[in-house]
Amino acid sequence: MTTPREGDPRGRERPWDRDAPHAHVDLAALRHNLALLRGRTATGVRLLAAVKADAYGHGLLPVARALAAAGADAFGVATAEEALALRDAGVPGEVLMFGPVRSGIAELVAADVALTVALPADLEAIAATVPGSPARVHVKVDTGMGRLGLAPAEARSLIAAVARSPFADLEGVWTHLASADEPDATEPGSATDRQVAAFADLLARLERDGLRPRWAHAANSAGTLVRPDAHHDLVRPGIALYGQPASGWLARRVPELRPVMRVDAPITFVKRIAAGTPISYGGTWRAPADTVIATVRLGYADGYPRSLSSRAEAGHRGRRVPVVGRVCMDQLMLDLGPDGDAEVGERVDLIGGGAPAAFDLAAAAGSFAYELLTRLGPRIVRRYSDA
Repeated sequence: MTTPREGDPRGRERPWDRDAPHAHVDLAALRHNLALLRGRTATGVRLLAAVKADAYGHGLLPVARALAAAGADAFGVATAEEALALRDAGVPGEVLMFGPVRSGIAELVAADVALTVALPADLEAIAATVPGSPARVHVKVDTGMGRLGLAPAEARSLIAAVARSPFADLEGVWTHLASADEPDATEPGSATDRQVAAFADLLARLERDGLRPRWAHAANSAGTLVRPDAHHDLVRPGIALYGQPASGWLARRVPELRPVMRVDAPITFVKRIAAGTPISYGGTWRAPADTVIATVRLGYADGYPRSLSSRAEAGHRGRRVPVVGRVCMDQLMLDLGPDGDAEVGERVDLIGGGAPAAFDLAAAAGSFAYELLTRLGPRIVRRYSDA
């Protein structure tokens, strides 16, 4: 099945899509990863799949539909557009906005999207705009991430205010683990351990106040995999669903994750060059010997990092070949070697498959898999397979 991310509104493949870079999304691998994560949680713990940022670059609606069919209970998004796209498409399951919103609240509430409240002003914005049913609210607590939410002592008062408000239904209380992918995440006294303890203490205090919400949640991908004491009522995996470890330490602990995406692109030009010939902008790479160069239709405008210039490898005919010269906006070049052979139109792997995995490629670029995957642009045609 082929689904261009942007193209014919009827979902048909356009003729020129065949010559575009392709991201092959394996829905069977996605289900495998979901089952793996499910297997790490206790009976009754719900699973919210993070599908923000176009499902980490994999395609929001196809991925969400596959996850819903495989048993995901809810979905986490970052924007109103993402939330409403899920609702408009009829994807089953609850939807939670991860960040607070100050506009479009009435439309989100009418669509039965749960909202995050991180400050008293967020609750005031809901009270000022909700005309009908109360908004379903999850209060965000800062236990050590330092991004959104009040510290537990202050958050306790906010949670009580939400519970009293006729404009809000206190559905959840949550926090986010900042270092659960670090090697000390399971050790007593670590930053993760302190966060887990602070959140548990808050929940105990809320229980005594008679304010225990229906859903308490703290575990991201790493927390789901290595901190069962942080699972509470619901876990929120993201990157692990897509088969990528959040860190090298986690990769060694959970080798069963299966990458969901492979990116390939066509060769558009092949030529033999003499030793000393410069390649690409600035001539930063010169052939050390006579060799064959293949130009490939993929560049930094598609999300392939320019920082991988002369630092990455691609997969061609069962072997790794180096990316040489500066990566261009729309193209990059490969050194196929003096005996290299290639045909125009032949496809090479750039991410996954015969090329380095997204985790390793991102590390070579001085980044991480989250950034690499979410930056893959709309010119890359998404193709979905389900073995």
